[in-house]
Amino acid sequence: MVQKNKLTILNDVERVLKSSGYAITQLSQGSKACFDIIAKRRDQLIILKIEPYIDNFSRDFSYELKNIASFLNASPMIIGERGRRFSEIDDGLVLLRYGIPVVSTETFTKLIVNGVPPIVYCSKGGYFVQINRRNLRQARVEKNLSYSDLAQIVGESIGTRVSKRTVYEYEHSINPPPKTAMLLEELLEAPIIEGIKVFDIDIEREERPAYSIENLSSFKEEISAVLSDLGFISQFWTRQSPFDAFSEQKNLDIHSGLNVLVCVDESQQKQVLERAAITHDIASIAKRRAIIIVDDDEAELSQQVPTFTVDELNQMKKAFDLVKNWVKKYSDLKES
Repeated sequence: MVQKNKLTILNDVERVLKSSGYAITQLSQGSKACFDIIAKRRDQLIILKIEPYIDNFSRDFSYELKNIASFLNASPMIIGERGRRFSEIDDGLVLLRYGIPVVSTETFTKLIVNGVPPIVYCSKGGYFVQINRRNLRQARVEKNLSYSDLAQIVGESIGTRVSKRTVYEYEHSINPPPKTAMLLEELLEAPIIEGIKVFDIDIEREERPAYSIENLSSFKEEISAVLSDLGFISQFWTRQSPFDAFSEQKNLDIHSGLNVLVCVDESQQKQVLERAAITHDIASIAKRRAIIIVDDDEAELSQQVPTFTVDELNQMKKAFDLVKNWVKKYSDLKES
């Protein structure tokens, strides 16, 4: 197998998404962010990390990717080629890296272009196939087979003992290995193997890392406090993203729909402009608002993203004041 590098995979994925009608936002080549592409088609938003050698995707990356995906209401996914345990990620296979689904370029292409989902996943204990439990039970009953009957037939076919409890669990909670799943389909003459809905996998939530709310610069601490006073209590400060933070206004855990992506100017204007441009694209595709926060009253830093001073924010009373001012500033930028 010829191993692909990141640029090759990025180009392949971008071509597949565009040809399938997705609007995409791609980070600049060489970016060390926790994601590389955000893509949207109709109501589906996906956030992708390209990592040819999947073991290079760190836990810190997973924290940020999961939290950003949750904030954007997007499905996270890693596209890779190999890893320490895998010389090659097989076509049709799904792995999990810190709870995030990992697929090969070929599997991703078939999913996006042809709507063909992977069917095998790797978990603790080996490889498994997701099955339709209702179809399995219905087919067993129609064949007039008890749990013991089916267990005996399966055991004789694969050359090892299978308990009736195992067959019972197949109908209620666990999934069989690929060989057993295909054998069950053959014996029962029924479609029981199901494709894995990788965009709907329930991503495990982990406690956010301390750096997302601690060890900030004094300027970022000031901004965090101001946003909190406005009602943006739920905040996540990033390390591996083009924006510095994202935040949402909540009241007793009720999502208000008032949310922002934040870029902070700390005397690195060129970098802020570059990050603001990509943040604007992300905000546009994900239907979020992007803002730049500066310390001094100065000229607008971006022709796309509204700029606010800390003093301006301090004069506001609630989150909706920021939204109203954002709408006015954004309209002014579009007209200029």
